[in-house]
Amino acid sequence: MKLVLFESRGRFGGLETALAEFPGTILARASDPQTLARVLPGAEVLVTTNRLYTAENAAVIRAAGRDLKWIQFITSGIDKAIASGMPSGVVVTNASGLRAFSVAEHAIFLMFGVLRRVRETEQARATETWCRDIVTPALQNLSGKHLVIVGLGAIGQEVARRAKAFDMRITGVSRASGPIPHIDHVRPRTALRDAAAEADILLLSLIYDESTKGIVSRAVIEAMKPSGVLVNIARGPLVDEPALIEALQAGRIAGAGLDVAVAEPLPPGHPFWALPNVLLTPHIGGAGDRDDNAFLKILTDNLRRWRHKAPLQNISIERTP
Repeated sequence: MKLVLFESRGRFGGLETALAEFPGTILARASDPQTLARVLPGAEVLVTTNRLYTAENAAVIRAAGRDLKWIQFITSGIDKAIASGMPSGVVVTNASGLRAFSVAEHAIFLMFGVLRRVRETEQARATETWCRDIVTPALQNLSGKHLVIVGLGAIGQEVARRAKAFDMRITGVSRASGPIPHIDHVRPRTALRDAAAEADILLLSLIYDESTKGIVSRAVIEAMKPSGVLVNIARGPLVDEPALIEALQAGRIAGAGLDVAVAEPLPPGHPFWALPNVLLTPHIGGAGDRDDNAFLKILTDNLRRWRHKAPLQNISIERTP
């Protein structure tokens, strides 16, 4: 079996050792499309990341990866890969939950940052202005706030676990039913507008696909409290972005903490850059200290399953058309 790792940051130095468990496995590494085109022929498995799955690289994978049967993503999200087009007939798996702890930490940071006016205090620091009397009347706390988490997968549940430490009341909006740890109440997606109307903070942690595109519609945004805050750590297209911008500009909601946007990188002149009630980060929620061994455990577990023709873990697509 030939396995190709397409990754541009020089990670997974322990992969050769991990693959020793699978005699006969040939590993080829690629960090650019030219090398990828050269090593992909004959490969059964491709390991790569959603970030690298650009239209250019997707074309290389479709052309040179005609022998591929399985693509394992290092990332949880695969939306860019789906949009760029994958080769036909492959099983696709992801690394769901691998960086849930990191994204959850970033969600807490964004909530804190908006409520504690980090943007204003940092701007004041740049001008050496002691802004205590200016920002103090507007400061808020997480304690006692009603957090509505839309999407109760690994990330949503990790956010809830941490939020409980700040004495927050938590409602989950999900297709799931029944009790979920750290969630006080679960509501169906059909109740999203009503849940948003009750939220102090509306946080998005759900998967983006055709069924969730624009789920935070203009109607949902208009239902939010004037004191409400939207936090998005998932994907930009989940939100009706023009409606969100209008609400923020008009002060119809208090603010937003955004790690994602519809267009990434965010283009110059986009309103999010200048809006004073927006705390913006460049899609870095999953970044931080890297534990490559955690992913290698996911990969080797799935390789064992693949060898024994057992069902793979974290299947995103059973077989591409």
